[in-house]
Amino acid sequence: MKFNWLHKIVCLTRPDVRNQDPADVLSRIERAAASPSEIIKEITNRTEIKRTLRVNIAPWGDLCLHEYKWDLRRVIASPFRLSRGERTWKFHDDIARKGVFLPEPVLLLEIKTFLFTTKTYVATRWIDEAPSLAVLASKEKFQESVNLQSVLFKCADAIANLHNSGYIHGDLKWSNFLVASNGDHTIALIDLDSLRITSSVRRQGRDFARFLLPPKNCHLSPDMIDRLTERYLGRRGHSRLLEKIIRVYVAKK
Repeated sequence: MKFNWLHKIVCLTRPDVRNQDPADVLSRIERAAASPSEIIKEITNRTEIKRTLRVNIAPWGDLCLHEYKWDLRRVIASPFRLSRGERTWKFHDDIARKGVFLPEPVLLLEIKTFLFTTKTYVATRWIDEAPSLAVLASKEKFQESVNLQSVLFKCADAIANLHNSGYIHGDLKWSNFLVASNGDHTIALIDLDSLRITSSVRRQGRDFARFLLPPKNCHLSPDMIDRLTERYLGRRGHSRLLEKIIRVYVAKK
């Protein structure tokens, strides 16, 4: 594809890497995506592509690259809403200032035809030695240890901080929590492309309730669900409406 006034590349990079030629950045991204270090997630069909890859792209080094090729419906809607990559890029700094740890986005590149976005790449810094909560919880020894309770409480705290900041994550399954392999078990929220700004109690309650539904190979006792809910509500002001929304959602599942 030739890039001109009709077909163009929009490229943003973090301030520590300036004056990058968009076409050159796209070339580096495409080479890295063609031979990733690891394919983390991949959904492909005739009209849409969603891939999450571990790649190495100079000068940033190891990155988590999210690739989106949009279907026609999303392409048509693209001039009127933020893309998934734009949400990750735009909201990161504000959320991080509120004490929620997120991987830092270092580049955002979108291919546009006229006003319409047809493809998006967004890359965040790779976090080493940080397995997901889903992976950790699948290990029997970890499930039986006090560490799991501590980690779950930290996850509930991170969600409360996110909601107090006026955002919801949109997909709080356990694979979207990274747990740093350090003494503090620092929690990082990942897969940020469904982030939304909202103060809706209903949407925030359902967002937290999704966290209370563990993977099939794990189990949360009713007592632990109560304790996690109380932990979350304690940081949200103990709203009865919020509690009801959470408990109704979990009961239906």
